[in-house]
Amino acid sequence: MTWPSIRRTSCSASTQLFRDWLRAHPHDRERYAATKRRLARDTAHRPRDYSLAKNDVIDEIYARIFAAG
Repeated sequence: MTWPSIRRTSCSASTQLFRDWLRAHPHDRERYAATKRRLARDTAHRPRDYSLAKNDVIDEIYARIFAAG
């Protein structure tokens, strides 16, 4: 299964894959956490923007996950 199809077809499988990657890769975990903190601050009055803005870092991490696998 490729990255785009796993994100569309199996939320729990992709979520677990993402979670496991973050647990094993501290650099990506910190980058994701820092991104979330910055976006929470910058989009406090626009929750939808927060969700959409996370996509870039999430996509970058998924690209590394599937490149490694």
